[in-house]
Amino acid sequence: MKKRVWKIAAVLAVVCMLVSGCKGKAEKEKSQLPMEEMTFSFITIGKGDAFLLEIPHEGYYMFDTGKKEDWEQIKAVFQKKSVRELKGLFISHGHKDHAGNVEKILHEFPVEAVYISGKDTVSYKKIDICAMAEKAGTAVEKMNGGEVLSLGNAQLSVWIPKSEDKRNENNNSMIIRIVYGNTAILITGDMEKEEEAQYLAENIKIRADILKLGHHGETDATSVTLLERVKPEYGLITGNEEENPDSVNPEIAAGLMAYKIEPVYSEGNQLAIDFISDGISIRTEKLEKDS
Repeated sequence: MKKRVWKIAAVLAVVCMLVSGCKGKAEKEKSQLPMEEMTFSFITIGKGDAFLLEIPHEGYYMFDTGKKEDWEQIKAVFQKKSVRELKGLFISHGHKDHAGNVEKILHEFPVEAVYISGKDTVSYKKIDICAMAEKAGTAVEKMNGGEVLSLGNAQLSVWIPKSEDKRNENNNSMIIRIVYGNTAILITGDMEKEEEAQYLAENIKIRADILKLGHHGETDATSVTLLERVKPEYGLITGNEEENPDSVNPEIAAGLMAYKIEPVYSEGNQLAIDFISDGISIRTEKLEKDS
């Protein structure tokens, strides 16, 4: 992983960009000592979104649950990490490659609450998460956008479009930004460029070290304007050439290269790729399968 150079004074930050190879990324001030490590796991299931977040002294949260056929991989990650319960389960929208294992998780693991968009009805036509949660005795929190939740030493903010898009279900995705110390993660569901334009127009803080690209890295999402605003170090693409060739395309690859963003595809034999933050910088490790 590239080394990051941290400077307090703005003048030294400019010198860093010119001399030390910071490659145009906005520098963050080193305002604290390293924190205990938080781990964000990108579960490599091909086309489908599934992420597990471990926060020190707080517990585990999950963001989307992949397709039904991904269950064994997700369960193996839970076993490897000794997950016994979830503090929260966030679902970006109701499509089967994002919400396919909600029922399985609620059946097999205690979950304190499920978080969904309170404005999205169209993407949930084929799945009734409220009924699933009621059966499991789990609370459902319907978000309206603008909520800020404290997850231990992490802070999670929610953004949702003001109105529902009935023509393109992807554009109802709930957007999550997680801040831990001076590091941040932005999770965009299947957000396409129409929703993205609304998000950018709000002029809220969206910078992040890790960006989960919208709609599996396809060309109908992730504009260069978004890349310029977010300035991530890593771009996570929930697809691969074998399962979803549209996820691997020259247009998005060129944008990532132009902004010096490292692409990370959902491929490989590992269970997941762990992004480990100490609140100052992020390193990566592979979560390997048991031999």
